[in-house]
Amino acid sequence: MLSVNETFDDKYLINKVIGSGGMGTVYLATDLNDNTKWAIKEAEINDSNRNLLMTEVNALRSVSDPVFPAFRSAEEKDGFFYIVMEYINGITLEDILNRDLKIRESQLVDFFRQIAKAFHYLHSLETPIVYRDCKPANIMVESSGRIRIIDLGIAQEYSGDKAIADVAALTRGYAAPEQYDRRYMLDERTDIYSLGVTMHYLTTGKNPNRPPYVFLPVRKLRSEISPALEYIIKKCLQPSPEDRYRNIRELIDDLNNIQNLNNDLIQQEKRKRILLTGVITAVLITAVLIAVFLFRNQTGRMDEYYMHIEAAEKADSLDDALRELQTAIDSTPDNPEAYIAYARTLADYGHPQEAYIYIEETIIPKFNDIYDNSSFMELMQEIELSIQKTAGEK
Repeated sequence: MLSVNETFDDKYLINKVIGSGGMGTVYLATDLNDNTKWAIKEAEINDSNRNLLMTEVNALRSVSDPVFPAFRSAEEKDGFFYIVMEYINGITLEDILNRDLKIRESQLVDFFRQIAKAFHYLHSLETPIVYRDCKPANIMVESSGRIRIIDLGIAQEYSGDKAIADVAALTRGYAAPEQYDRRYMLDERTDIYSLGVTMHYLTTGKNPNRPPYVFLPVRKLRSEISPALEYIIKKCLQPSPEDRYRNIRELIDDLNNIQNLNNDLIQQEKRKRILLTGVITAVLITAVLIAVFLFRNQTGRMDEYYMHIEAAEKADSLDDALRELQTAIDSTPDNPEAYIAYARTLADYGHPQEAYIYIEETIIPKFNDIYDNSSFMELMQEIELSIQKTAGEK
């Protein structure tokens, strides 16, 4: 294991530690021959990471785009693996987020476009590479504003159906969800998702690995962000690969034409509002018409209801009276008035015991609040007195 001020490989003076994580430690070192600065990545070798380390070396050897660090050498020594690569002087996007700095939209779009172009380069190689580890800690910004992408530790080559996603070392929260399905084959949409996560975090400041663990709409968190940028990020973040951009080229096209996209979205929103206003107006008119119809219908039913109650009062016989009241009850079964009139009619025709039974078996079970009805309570008293009087006479 290297130490500060130690000489590595008789060639490099170790200056300081500039990074560390699950995949090892990165040192800043000086080439003693020409005084140039280099980054040396040190990782202890074990069964789980040997393939990943060789994958990173192969990926670094394969790329020539200056957005990625230039590869110099790699070697295994004393149980450790060392990769010497270009030292990039800048700060990571994670550093920017840790400082709670709010990045203006034009800068966000520029970062978005630069990273997307870097991935397009990887995807366009003779043997395409999926980066798979897009996150703020792996993206650096130089003082000029140029983006540099570091750590190709879990990048994978893919070609047709020959690249099943390796779930080892995936960064939760950033990794496309389908990668955890062993049936999934790598393609460009893997990087599109993680790029979307990174840009959502960079735009909103909401860490995907902290509650509420969902990607809230960008404009809900930053209202000044344009509809177009919100749309692009949302499309990148779709859980199903089929709902994302089909490839990175489509994403770049939208970023290059973001102003036109924004104008189109604003016009669409206006049309939706106009349509929605029309729909709401139509619904309100319909609701009013229905309410009027129901009111009139209800009024008509109630007129008929009371007509039968009045007819019962004028009936010449008990049977006719009870028939009219039962018709009223059948037409409006939730109104207690006809029920009370039914019991009263029985009592008035000299059948208080039958009236009492009707109350006990029909009225009280149906209406829980019937004891709050003054007409019902008066009738109960009258019937009870009548029954007592009849019992006393006997």
